[in-house]
Amino acid sequence: METKKNLKGVKLGVGIILGSIVGYLTSNIQLWFVLGIAIGAALEYGTKKKIIKWNSLLEQKILVI
Repeated sequence: METKKNLKGVKLGVGIILGSIVGYLTSNIQLWFVLGIAIGAALEYGTKKKIIKWNSLLEQKILVI
């Protein structure tokens, strides 16, 4: 039995950290903090959608490795 690591929210956290750093460097933390949240959420959503697509292709046996 394999255990899966739950990394949910890591990309969101990275987006917030990077947004905060860029905001500090550009003296515009309010803008970049919100943009960091948006970028992190987009990365989370994009990878979730990609994983679902790969799983459906594997189930249909269209993708042969």
